[in-house]
Amino acid sequence: MPANTRIGSRWIGLALSFGLMQGVLAAEAPPAPAWMPPPAFTEGLTALAAADVTTASADVQALGESPLATYLQFRVLMATASSDPAAAVAFIQNNPDFIFSTNLKARTLSVLAAQNRWADYLALTSQAPSLKNPPARQCQYWQAEIETQAFGESDAADALALWQQGRALPKSCDAVVHWLETHDRLDRAAYQARLRGAVMDGNLSFAELVVRQGTRAKIPGLAAYLRRWRDARVDPSGTIATLKTIKKPTAEDQALMTQALIWLARADPQAAAELLPVLSVRQLPAESRDRVAQTLALKAAYTRMPQAYAWLMALPEAVQNHETRTWAVRAALRTEDWRGVRQALYRLSVDTAAQPEWQYWRARADEALGDKSGAEARWQALLIVPDYYGFLAADRLGVPFPWRSLPHPQIATDTVVNNPAVQLAFYLRSAGQIDDARRAYLAAFEALPPAQQPALAQLAIDEQWYDRASIAIARLGKQDDPAWFTWRYPMPWRDAVEAQAKAQGLTPDWLYAVMRRESLFMSDVGSGAGAQGLMQLMPATARWINHKANLGLDAIDLHDPATNITLGAAYLAHLNMLYDGQMPLAVAAYNAGPGRVKQWRPEDRSLPGDVWVDTIVFDETRNYVRAVMGARLIYQWRSSILEAQSKKVDPPPVGEKPPALLAWLTPVTPSGGQPAVDLASTTATTPAGAAAGSAASAATPSLESVAQTRRP
Repeated sequence: MPANTRIGSRWIGLALSFGLMQGVLAAEAPPAPAWMPPPAFTEGLTALAAADVTTASADVQALGESPLATYLQFRVLMATASSDPAAAVAFIQNNPDFIFSTNLKARTLSVLAAQNRWADYLALTSQAPSLKNPPARQCQYWQAEIETQAFGESDAADALALWQQGRALPKSCDAVVHWLETHDRLDRAAYQARLRGAVMDGNLSFAELVVRQGTRAKIPGLAAYLRRWRDARVDPSGTIATLKTIKKPTAEDQALMTQALIWLARADPQAAAELLPVLSVRQLPAESRDRVAQTLALKAAYTRMPQAYAWLMALPEAVQNHETRTWAVRAALRTEDWRGVRQALYRLSVDTAAQPEWQYWRARADEALGDKSGAEARWQALLIVPDYYGFLAADRLGVPFPWRSLPHPQIATDTVVNNPAVQLAFYLRSAGQIDDARRAYLAAFEALPPAQQPALAQLAIDEQWYDRASIAIARLGKQDDPAWFTWRYPMPWRDAVEAQAKAQGLTPDWLYAVMRRESLFMSDVGSGAGAQGLMQLMPATARWINHKANLGLDAIDLHDPATNITLGAAYLAHLNMLYDGQMPLAVAAYNAGPGRVKQWRPEDRSLPGDVWVDTIVFDETRNYVRAVMGARLIYQWRSSILEAQSKKVDPPPVGEKPPALLAWLTPVTPSGGQPAVDLASTTATTPAGAAAGSAASAATPSLESVAQTRRP
């Protein structure tokens, strides 16, 4: 794009009502013509795909001084690093802040290591940009130090600690392991530490390999040592009984006793709790006793044992942390012990207690204990933010949520449109280099002065680049501002969404809420678990629901938006029927699978819907359900305005009716009280992972999702 040319943006009419666009968004539109890259760039990419480096290099020259020339040169150097690492090093030195220099540096370091150019390796390591150091690269660095006589005692200690972790190391670690062996660092204690690590990781086959390696190195007693620790893992009660008979336990005996109790606590918290009082300080030191108590108390909470609350509240301060304190609240919630809830809330840190989640539950406890005015004051304070707890607070108060009537600001983009880093992102997107385009956009955003960042968010909005717009808005701190909701909660592929929602007896707002949480509307993404496309379906789930719902799809391309929406809508409708229309259960099952939801249902009595959601064991699923339900309400609000526009009538007045969140949070019945489809027979044929594995977390972990925690 010429330097004096402003982007030919498609300024969508933003006549906003209550902060929402008064128009219909189509599917993600193609880039504007102004962003079409010059022929030399596309020719260069085509040449590289055919391994024609000569043509690609000529295209770099043809592009002149431009961000696309820099990017294409980077791609050429990635292809030629093995034959010309010096050119790659020179590029890195000249472009340390270029977002893709990290890729080239990692590639060049691997080349230098393969070529045994260790002095050059160390020189490049010390240059910007910095890289993460996974074990393979860390071991290469240590080998470079060994080969250049720069390997010191602190390096040796770090290398030994890595070796003792009880996991197989990459081949690049062979040299440093050889150094440890030849310098007598891998003694009996080191082997025992590695065996402990392997057993604690549950990697017993690797532990057997370590024994064989140690035996060849003439390290005595390893087989017996492994047998002792393996037996403790397999039968912790038996090991504890044996250790109790030792009158003068060694430090090793105490360590084994502690670990055996931890394993027992994870399997049978009650049995571990009964053992703690009968063990002497000599058998189990106080610090170890506290660790065991923490483990069994948390396990009791995760598995909904009635003792959980008392055990968590009784933990000494030394082992109290965010996890134990928040789960004490949840344990009391699970039994609807409102005095216990209030007491546990008092123990939260000031910052934690001020969060909307805990303010909501403080208000619920206040109301249950007769402090209606206190509850109403806390709920009133939550109405500031249009999110899950703000909507719940409005419902509890019996008032409409106070949506603000703020138009989306019109922000000029001419301050950023000529920025080379910004141009690179949009050119790459136009050229189909979408993953690199996304990285380039975020790098450009972070590099801009704060005053210019809203303009880059606007530029993504103008180009209907939904995922980058949403992330940029969040990084601006505007994620809860209704003025930006048109773009935080877009409605692409409307025809397909509305058609499939109607076909499956759902509403479009529900599909959009799931789609947004799963993929941020990135149709090309996949998760580490294998889920694919807009609604992040596992291939096996897609095939299953295609057959189950008689969809008749011959070829299933999960990256095709229409196909993915069709299958995702059918699967969500199946879950909705499976749980008799209880939205929280269906949404939780979409994320974690029906088998998990069956485990999480109450055992002997119904639970209020909001209590059930906030006591889901997995962190990710708990946050997922809340996010989807809140987003569905926002989409419902958006749809009501768009519907009014299509009928050419005034939109519903702000505050005409309260949100419907509590209407979706009906009491959750015990697993035996499920009246719909038989869950056991369904999960026998439904893939256990369901639609698990949101790619939004892989794409934007700090913004759109949190890592799932699976409890021990």
